[in-house]
Amino acid sequence: MFTQKQFFITDEEYSLIKDWAETHECTSRCGNRPSRSCCGGEISIIFTPTTIGTAISARCICGKEYNLKNL
Repeated sequence: MFTQKQFFITDEEYSLIKDWAETHECTSRCGNRPSRSCCGGEISIIFTPTTIGTAISARCICGKEYNLKNL
């Protein structure tokens, strides 16, 4: 039913996510980074495979999202 997949981001995509994570207006910010989690996970990277490619977005713990590839 499901097949195992691996997802990767490029160095450029990583830099875009990192810059967004450090600069967006976060209601959970503590200093220069989001902070409400005791064990990480402040930023989630979400991969959504489709028939025409893979959509990539990042979601902050505060609920804001940043779309890298929106198919």
